[in-house]
Amino acid sequence: MTTARTATVAAVGGAGVAAFAVIRGLRRAAHGPADDHDERWLAVTVNRAPEEVGSAGSLPGPLARLGDEIELRIVPAAGDKGTELRARPAGTEVSRGDLRSALRKAKSLIETGIVLEADPPSAHPGPLGKVLRKVTRNAQKGGRL
Repeated sequence: MTTARTATVAAVGGAGVAAFAVIRGLRRAAHGPADDHDERWLAVTVNRAPEEVGSAGSLPGPLARLGDEIELRIVPAAGDKGTELRARPAGTEVSRGDLRSALRKAKSLIETGIVLEADPPSAHPGPLGKVLRKVTRNAQKGGRL
């Protein structure tokens, strides 16, 4: 009985991994390439009026440091819900991950006055601690904005 139950769990687990891989592949195909030289715009919505956000010349440090290496648009968000900051790399000098991180930090600075950081990563010495530290380190450069 234990052997049959173990085999069933392994089969279900394997099917789950396979389904995840298929779904991930379909999502990538639908959204196109996501490499560092992608031409699509990245955007964040800031909970401030366009007048409060400023212009391209008076943005917070994370975006100001990127300067001429990015294209930047500041537009009112849909439904009068604040301001949308749209950016994309102007050349190959800035990676999309670095631009994502700069947009997140700029949003935080504009809305709160400080850059909000995640809790410190786990100090657990085992394999799970290593995984958590890596995920936390890479979190600012990926995921949803």
